[in-house]
Amino acid sequence: MNEGQALSKASADLSRMMREFHIRPIDEIADRFPKKSLIEKGIIIAHRDFDKILDLYEKGERFAIVSGRGPSGPIHLGHLFLFSIVRELQEIFNAETFIPLSDDEKFVFNKIEKLDDGYFWAKDNAKYIMALGFDPKITHIYISSQQQWVYQYALMISRKLTISTVKNALGVEDSSNTGILFYAAVQIAHILQPTLDYGLRVVVPIGLDQDVFMRLTRDVADKLGVPKPASLYVKFIPGITNEPMSSSKPETSIFVSDAGRELLSKIFKAVTGGQGTIEEQRRVGANPESCNIYQWLRMMVFEGSFQINLHKNRCERGEILCGFDCKMIVFRHLKAYLRSIRKKASEINIEKILERR
Repeated sequence: MNEGQALSKASADLSRMMREFHIRPIDEIADRFPKKSLIEKGIIIAHRDFDKILDLYEKGERFAIVSGRGPSGPIHLGHLFLFSIVRELQEIFNAETFIPLSDDEKFVFNKIEKLDDGYFWAKDNAKYIMALGFDPKITHIYISSQQQWVYQYALMISRKLTISTVKNALGVEDSSNTGILFYAAVQIAHILQPTLDYGLRVVVPIGLDQDVFMRLTRDVADKLGVPKPASLYVKFIPGITNEPMSSSKPETSIFVSDAGRELLSKIFKAVTGGQGTIEEQRRVGANPESCNIYQWLRMMVFEGSFQINLHKNRCERGEILCGFDCKMIVFRHLKAYLRSIRKKASEINIEKILERR
């Protein structure tokens, strides 16, 4: 699937989910965001019930953001991008932020051999997440299997779920291990914990494909008699090969450790919307909407709509070239960005930051 097809599919999926699951376009509440760059860049595309959270926020009530990571390997640019969005939302709204590191998920889904492996990668990933600039005073980052409350809340939540509901929602086969069924209760516990423990409304930034967990969670919240969590739907950056970035597929990803020639080589392998020759691109222009490099520029480099539109117009007129211009802008930006993240991560004592309860 090329980028144009992916965009068309994403649009179709969003239209269907708006009809079926009460998701609304973010433009309807864009004027209520104190800072609009995440909307202008097309990063946040829709929401469910975030307007209700803003109603309370505008009356002085605080809320929480929940966004986790399943640690099974080194952290890559896709992870950093998502957590940079979460950090910006934390800054915009001064929101308490909860970051579960779900080693238990990776274990039951057979992504790691031992829980100890998940513990190792959780601590490693946490350093880079915190290096993005989260406020430690209002950030709660923890390893799921190390928290007694996770098990206690998951037990309570499991009584509100049926096997058939979880199987249908997640597509679980009878041959799957039972930990996968129970993990649904664990993830719901992560999402509802700020409400159960602190009385905070919750919003979860997710991709459209993850909404099934939100629907399960909202159903359980209703049964428990607590406020349902809201959602912000985020468009993720594409991987090098047009697949999502994945730690298990190194060819798709730029990792935080990538530098120098390795980083440059990966960027030059990325799919673009350019023409077959320089002469043709100068003559007819390129297609930025089918270009991963343009998506990276739009989401990670440019500050707002003016820069985005200026670059897009120059691209479409053939005034700039993918290899000579755009890829080098991305390379210089990511080289400096990743170097900065590595340096900040090396200075973090993650043992002092990880919550234990």
